[in-house]
Amino acid sequence: MWSSGTDLKNLDSEDESVHSSEEEEDIQCEILEKQRDEANQRLSQMEEASAQLLKELNLLEIQFQIERSCRENAEAFALKVTKENKTLKRKSQALLPLIPELPENLAALNLDLEDDSASDLNTSVDLAEEPLLKSQAQIRELQSSIDQLLGEKMQLCEQVEVLKKEKEELKEQLVMEVQEKEAILKKLTKQSRTVNKIKRVSQLVTEEFAEMSQKLEMEQGLRHHAEAFAHQVLVKQKESQRQSLALVENEDVDVQLQQALQQVAQLSKALEEIRLHHQHQRSQSQAVMEEFNVLTELQMVRAQLETNMKERMKIENQLTDSQNTVTELQEEVKQLQDILKTVKENPLIESGLSNEENVTPAPLSSTPPPPPPPPPPPPVLSTSPIDPLDALRNRKKVGNNTTDLKKTALSVDVKARAVDEMMERIKKGIVLKPTQKPPQTGLDDEDSWKDQRSEKRKSAVLELQGILDTIKKTGPKRMLSRKRISCNVGEAELQMVLQRRRRAIGDEKSSPPTTAPKAQDPPPASTATSSSNWLAESGNAPVLRRLKQNQEKRNSRVRASECVIWEDK
Repeated sequence: MWSSGTDLKNLDSEDESVHSSEEEEDIQCEILEKQRDEANQRLSQMEEASAQLLKELNLLEIQFQIERSCRENAEAFALKVTKENKTLKRKSQALLPLIPELPENLAALNLDLEDDSASDLNTSVDLAEEPLLKSQAQIRELQSSIDQLLGEKMQLCEQVEVLKKEKEELKEQLVMEVQEKEAILKKLTKQSRTVNKIKRVSQLVTEEFAEMSQKLEMEQGLRHHAEAFAHQVLVKQKESQRQSLALVENEDVDVQLQQALQQVAQLSKALEEIRLHHQHQRSQSQAVMEEFNVLTELQMVRAQLETNMKERMKIENQLTDSQNTVTELQEEVKQLQDILKTVKENPLIESGLSNEENVTPAPLSSTPPPPPPPPPPPPVLSTSPIDPLDALRNRKKVGNNTTDLKKTALSVDVKARAVDEMMERIKKGIVLKPTQKPPQTGLDDEDSWKDQRSEKRKSAVLELQGILDTIKKTGPKRMLSRKRISCNVGEAELQMVLQRRRRAIGDEKSSPPTTAPKAQDPPPASTATSSSNWLAESGNAPVLRRLKQNQEKRNSRVRASECVIWEDK
């Protein structure tokens, strides 16, 4: 109730503040309306003054026109008077010398004077008419220009009146729009105030509802506790009443019993206080335990996050290493493909060697080149370098170790077999079965011999390509770096291999056809013996030994990259 009273006071204060703000806004509106009225009064005064000025201008123009017409009439009358005065002066001047002789020659003089005066008048009239005509023409032009200006003035006055009317209409529209806008703004302000009031009231109502619900829950809990406690108290009171009745019934009531009852009541009070204190402590301990559990869980989650981040960094580093190895392997594959292309595109070396064989057909297989000094023994195939990726794989996938080892051993065996077969074929040469030749002429023999040479070259190149394709399909890609190729495998060694193959082919031609394939074709089941022989002869072939070492390193890298890929999946 106290909170509701405070809320009502707050609402009253807010209403007062809202009313005060409304009063301030009304005062501002009144001030603005006064300013608007003053501006309108000034505009009306300016309009009245402009109308009076226009009227005065019209009056002045009328006076100017009247004065101009009067001036023109006066000028015309003055011209007439001056003409008459001139004629009278001439007549008087002509009569002055003839005054003493008037009676004798008066009639003749009158006639002569009349003739002279008539001639003088005609000449003077002619001379005076020319400027008059010019001035009249100028006056007419000025009158026509004045009439035009007056017509334009009247049109402009009409336009001014129309514009004034439009201005007044626009002012009225503006006033109406301003009034409508003010009314709309007032409505909007009122609506916003009402909305704000509703929001505040709703917030207060929700807060009161939450508080009341909490209080209700507390009161319900307290009521349940109070009912249980009251039940216990009633039971105890009944027991105490029974005991007191029993004691009252007994006549021998002692003071010790009363003291014991008082002590029992005190002990019951103390027990109740202790029970309440223990309940409070239990609630506090439960809250503390919950907080402690939450903190421990947070610490565990943080530790797991740190371990996961470390593992992620390790895996990312391993991925970068594997990607680098993959790029290196791809470069080596490209280099091998370039070497094959060069071997295909350079048949001139083989043609030169075949020409030498034609010139000297004696077998040269019995005199191979001297072997190089024996290098140190190569590493064992089964041993693989220790890699942190293998350690991670052993941690996470302990059960799959045996299967992975079997797969790697099988892949190594397949690769070793393919390499052994390729190297044996390169060393011993490619055995071709002889065919029976029909008797032909010399030209036919030369053509057939050239066709056989081209077919042999094509077959050798095709077999090399097939061996490389089988190696690519069975196991990981075997590649060589540029430095190793440039340092170890050069054109001289390739020429030596080709010469050995040519010598083997020449031995086949010289030997009988029945014994050659039996002596040179190895049995298909002797892969283990061939690999052992190749390992024994690896000391005499540094190129093969280095190829084998590079192959082992690449196999280990490919295994590590495969492990990383499987762990990512």
